[in-house]
Amino acid sequence: MTKLRSMIFRAFFLALILALTFSPAPAHFVLGPYALVEAGGTVISVPGYSVPSFVRWDGDDLPDLVVGEGGGGVPEGRVRIYLNTGSLASPQFDGFFYAQSEGADLVGLSSG
Repeated sequence: MTKLRSMIFRAFFLALILALTFSPAPAHFVLGPYALVEAGGTVISVPGYSVPSFVRWDGDDLPDLVVGEGGGGVPEGRVRIYLNTGSLASPQFDGFFYAQSEGADLVGLSSG
């Protein structure tokens, strides 16, 4: 079962990387200066190393925040999903959930 989960986790990350690589961002989506991102009025803090990306996760054409976490003393890697409840010009994030498969969090061994 652990080997199957590992394979599913790797397949998910491969699909995510391919989607990010070959899905063009809208021409009007430009990153601005360094800023702390908040969810529900609190600065997002991720245990271990974080790897943020913007992806259209829920199909509403708004960039949602996808953050990998793990490594740096955190034994298991997970993927946090923060849905954009604002707009393209003013994104808002209320909280997060973990990416899941068959009702369970996708978990992989972290390294780093």
